[in-house]
Amino acid sequence: MEEEQIQRIVARVMERLAARLGADGGRGTLIIVFTGATVAFSEALHQLRSLILDGFRAQLCLSQSAAQIYGPSIEEQLKGFPHISSVPQDKWFGALQDARGVVVPLLSVNTLSKLSLLIADNPATNLILHALFLGKPVAIGSDGVDPGPDSGRSRLGFRYATPALEQAVLHRLKTLESYGCRLTRTSELRPVVNNLLPVDKRTESESSKAGDGSVRPQIRHKKRTVTAADVVYAQSLGADLILPPRSLITPLARDLASQHRVAIIQEDDHG
Repeated sequence: MEEEQIQRIVARVMERLAARLGADGGRGTLIIVFTGATVAFSEALHQLRSLILDGFRAQLCLSQSAAQIYGPSIEEQLKGFPHISSVPQDKWFGALQDARGVVVPLLSVNTLSKLSLLIADNPATNLILHALFLGKPVAIGSDGVDPGPDSGRSRLGFRYATPALEQAVLHRLKTLESYGCRLTRTSELRPVVNNLLPVDKRTESESSKAGDGSVRPQIRHKKRTVTAADVVYAQSLGADLILPPRSLITPLARDLASQHRVAIIQEDDHG
């Protein structure tokens, strides 16, 4: 009983302090999709709390397995933090349209496989795929599927996969990147989301649409290949892309650039 009382007191204190720490919800809503992965769970919650303190609202969507595995734990550990709600099951598309982006703190192998095959058979995969169709930023923590030697899965004992199995996972991860997802370590979600959705994004977008002759920001792209993820990132900043000579542009990246009016400027060999 004493522990419950302490938790309630902490929650009340957090509610009062959160707004002073920056949790005013003024930066818009993020839809947070939890799949059934468990690697880096504590870090995922830390990143979510940090994003709320950065001024974002959070609408949670838990897959069936996620709800069973750690649903109560998420509710318990987020007590006292404001601007947290659940995505309404019957109005998920409207919630997605109003959201600024989607964050997947923990990606499972099951969800990875479905997304790479464009399978949307539950609320979690529906939200992620339709966010991409709407051109919204999607940031994903890949710790739960990364087959690398330093990954969380390896530390849990999942280190005996054959090379073919590891390659299959890596291929699916690259497919998600080509769709427009920004993959990162769970511990880097906060800076990635803040880069995708900077504080002054709306002001920049309004000025770029005003037709006042102002110059749009430009991002100098260093890689030789431009993917859909690069275009989504530029679009989120209201910027155009400057490419090195002889760069390759994926078909999806070209389509998204045209759709979102992101100029792709390729320098010549003397530029």
